[in-house]
Amino acid sequence: MFKTLRHYVSVKPFDIDEWDDTRKRAKQMGFALPEMEENKRAKASVDVGTVYQIGPTAYDGDVPFQVGDIVAYVKNAGKFVVNPFTQEEVYVLNDEDILVVLNKETENV
Repeated sequence: MFKTLRHYVSVKPFDIDEWDDTRKRAKQMGFALPEMEENKRAKASVDVGTVYQIGPTAYDGDVPFQVGDIVAYVKNAGKFVVNPFTQEEVYVLNDEDILVVLNKETENV
C-alpha cells in the first residue's frame, strides 16, 4: 500500500488504448491506428490519469479534486513509484502539476 506524503498527489496513468473507446474497439478488431493522436498528446505535454491519493498538505488542505477524479497533469513532471511488495505502480507529482479535472460530471463554465 502507498501513503502519499506532503504536497504530492499520486495518479494512476491511463493507457490510451484502454480508456479511449474508439482505440479499444479498433484494437479488438485488429486494426492498427495511426499515431496521430499520440503525437497530439505529446505536443500538448500532458497526460491523463485517475487520482489515487492526495498528500495531507496538497493545495494547503483546500484540494479542488478528490480521489477517483480524472485529471490532466504535466507530462514528465513526476516520478513512477513501484511498491516492491505488490508491484503496484503509481505516478507521484507535485500538487501544482495537475492542470484540470476531466470528470464527465464537470460542467463547462
